[in-house]
Amino acid sequence: MVPRIYAPRDRGVFLYDMEDFMLNIGILGVILEYLIVFTIIFIVNYFLYVRKKKRLNKNKMPVELFYLISMYKLDIKKINYKKFLWIYSFVNTFIVSTIYIIVVYLVEGFIWQLLIGMVLLILLIIICYGLLGRYYQKKEGIDNV
Repeated sequence: MVPRIYAPRDRGVFLYDMEDFMLNIGILGVILEYLIVFTIIFIVNYFLYVRKKKRLNKNKMPVELFYLISMYKLDIKKINYKKFLWIYSFVNTFIVSTIYIIVVYLVEGFIWQLLIGMVLLILLIIICYGLLGRYYQKKEGIDNV
């Protein structure tokens, strides 16, 4: 008996068809991995950034806070710095873990993973920090500037 040789299907850039994705990995497995990655990144982020910074030092202000203050004309005195550290840690963790899951499970090839990951990174930063800036504007009572 001669074994059959199957030619692989050309899937292009994407690693899995949706059918293969559902059968092999499963949605619950992906959600579980997302939660695990999110938790690990958040804990690392907490120990590196949130726990160390107790007070606002204007010389060592996070880039994210500087961006929000300059872009949305926010008053630095009205921002609760400790709460901001937790929020920006949560936002950064969300961005990193979302990009990880999308790139690992949906994109094949190292170069494509880098390119799509960079594009997603820029888009998610703009979207998430745009929403955060609007949140702080509404909290301060500033209309759209």
